[in-house]
Amino acid sequence: MKAILPVFIILLLFITCNKNYQPRIIDNNQPGGEDTSGVPIDTMPGMSYDTASSIPLNDLGKNLYMGYVGGLYPNGLNEPTGQYAQDLLEASKAIIPRDENGNPSSDGYIVFISLGASTGGKNMTALIDKTKDNPAVNPRLKMMNGNQPAGRAPLFIIADSTSDYWTHVLDIIKLHNSTPNQVQVVYLETDDSVTVRKFPERPDLIKLKIETCMRTMKAVFPNLKVLYVLGRPRTFNIGPAWNTEPSPYYFGWACKWAIEDQINGKDSLNYTGEKPLAPMITWGFYQWADSLPRKTDGFYWTKTLSSDGLHANGEGQDSLSSRFQQFLFSDPYASLWYARH
Repeated sequence: MKAILPVFIILLLFITCNKNYQPRIIDNNQPGGEDTSGVPIDTMPGMSYDTASSIPLNDLGKNLYMGYVGGLYPNGLNEPTGQYAQDLLEASKAIIPRDENGNPSSDGYIVFISLGASTGGKNMTALIDKTKDNPAVNPRLKMMNGNQPAGRAPLFIIADSTSDYWTHVLDIIKLHNSTPNQVQVVYLETDDSVTVRKFPERPDLIKLKIETCMRTMKAVFPNLKVLYVLGRPRTFNIGPAWNTEPSPYYFGWACKWAIEDQINGKDSLNYTGEKPLAPMITWGFYQWADSLPRKTDGFYWTKTLSSDGLHANGEGQDSLSSRFQQFLFSDPYASLWYARH
């Protein structure tokens, strides 16, 4: 009896301390891989996040975040290397004016379209304004804002080519007297429906959704060569799990890992051969930062640059779009199709 009593007490303490525990059920068969437990982790009592520990990926470099190496690309690097870099160069060279049927034509156009929700749409609108009538920009470039202007466009909706969102995108392309065959460059920035907040579970789930979106984009845009991801800017107490830190920070990790999957030869992300399944995915201007200027480029982001904690205000939008355009002009790959030559 004396031997049984301590065991019983330990068991009783374990049950008492865990009486509020609820198992989390992640339904990976749902389009968005949503949390169906009914208790999003960010609403559980006592849960808090130290955003000060979130270091921009490009500043993190070869250092670790929760055991994972930083950098925008594998091995803590911030630039493409090896075969991937060579393939990105060839893909960028192949972005040339095309006619409505997708055939190379000096009278055709390169269509560069943005996809996603309102935050990325505002960025694309500002970038279009900076590009318009700019003599340094490729005159055969057509830029279009395909983002959802007044609503959400989470990844699982973009992944579904039969969704109303894609009707909206195709209407935008038609309105610009173009066709899906002319789309060769996409910029993706959006939210997602994932309420899981843990690392690395959250970016792992989002990474898979990005990869599904890549295959959908390639099916809709057969001549799509390159998909640019920018991560997301930092947010400030905005509310839903997907818009509250550290979720936007983790979105950058999801982008990084999708790129790494392609570099590592994941079959479902093949971009070579006669029937590629996906475009190449690469970084544009990485947007996540806090109030301290990044060591790599001096970029910073504060609440004063936001209108509501989520969307950039005029000053913030000018900063983001200027950085993005600077990238497009200076990047050895993007400049091949964006700049006038």
